[in-house]
Amino acid sequence: MKRPIAEILSQGDELTTGEITDTNASWLSRELTSLGLDVARHTTVGDRLEDLVGLLREIAERADLCISTGGLGPTCDDLTAEAAAQAFGCPLELDRDALAQVRAYFTRLGRNMPAINEKQALLPRGSERLDNPWGTAPGFALQAGRCRFVFMPGVPGEMKAMFSRWVEPDLRRRFRTVPARLMVLSTVGVGESTLQERLDRIALPPGVKLGFRAGGPENQVKLLFPANFPEAALDDCVTRVAEAIGDAVFAIGGSEERGRDLASVVGRELAVRRSSLYVVETLSGGRMASRCAGEPWFGGALVIPDSAALYRYLGIQPSGYPSPAITAVVHRLREYGSEYALAQIAHFERGRLNDETETVEIHFVLVTPDGVWQQTRTIGGDIERKQITATALSFDSLRRYFLRLSGLRT
Repeated sequence: MKRPIAEILSQGDELTTGEITDTNASWLSRELTSLGLDVARHTTVGDRLEDLVGLLREIAERADLCISTGGLGPTCDDLTAEAAAQAFGCPLELDRDALAQVRAYFTRLGRNMPAINEKQALLPRGSERLDNPWGTAPGFALQAGRCRFVFMPGVPGEMKAMFSRWVEPDLRRRFRTVPARLMVLSTVGVGESTLQERLDRIALPPGVKLGFRAGGPENQVKLLFPANFPEAALDDCVTRVAEAIGDAVFAIGGSEERGRDLASVVGRELAVRRSSLYVVETLSGGRMASRCAGEPWFGGALVIPDSAALYRYLGIQPSGYPSPAITAVVHRLREYGSEYALAQIAHFERGRLNDETETVEIHFVLVTPDGVWQQTRTIGGDIERKQITATALSFDSLRRYFLRLSGLRT
């Protein structure tokens, strides 16, 4: 059965000028895909009425569903309702229930509603109001051509709440589809091109769509299986893909939600062992500590600017880098009482860290109950990429240690 075609329309000059990132579109895409719709396009348009009117008419002829966010505010650059009215010949009318809801929102805040907010209660004739108890802007829905249009505010919290309360149940009734099945294999330390090369020798079953999501040191391989794909065949395909990639795969699941990142994978291993982890960070600048914060297995952190500051803190001389520091770090880490510890020892000039042409040699130290493991890597990119890479490689060294332990037990 052919899946319904969906499009996502995002509105606002703040998006087209790059002032803010459009997170609504990616969130909506995941939701619509999980409902069994085929998201064909993301379109972003600025605050220009004629562009909006033309685009809405185009979408009405080519898509079965369009989810639009933004442009429902009270100011002169909020043009969504007016654009829909012009595009589909349904003039704006005052919705008194919507007006009462907008007034009630201001009343709850202890304020009088500004007259300008009355504009938010002007909805296209014949449209269905979508109540918004979380903000001032009601949404609306209407049918035009072959397309069901749903218009919601651009504020992410309001949009998500409205989608869950009103939109998703409606879509399930209208589009009785069987959702496709997404399987995500998360990897670390393997580039997108290398992943593609490793998977070129895998013959995927007909109808299975292969995709990638590049994210620096952590990249994802995505397998989208057709609806009603046999479970045994799905498991076999995922297993063959994982084996082709190798031990760079650190998580396999049906989504991309929190809990499948490296820190979570390592944390689950620590929790099983009832152990704790202490971290010493130089290059990553606190990213590891931030990710571990609040976890029951987190034993503490030392975040220090660079190896020179670390040497001073430990009271050692930097000669023979990094060997003297390793011994000192290991002894110090043992004092904190954590069974496991991760440390970065990196020497760099702080002022040049953001230079993409400059690489940094970083020494990773893993302290475990049965020994000390070390490796040296050279990483590049701007400062953010260097920090993300240092964080990922640190956690991955502990993940691979646990992987070796599992291999020894089997």
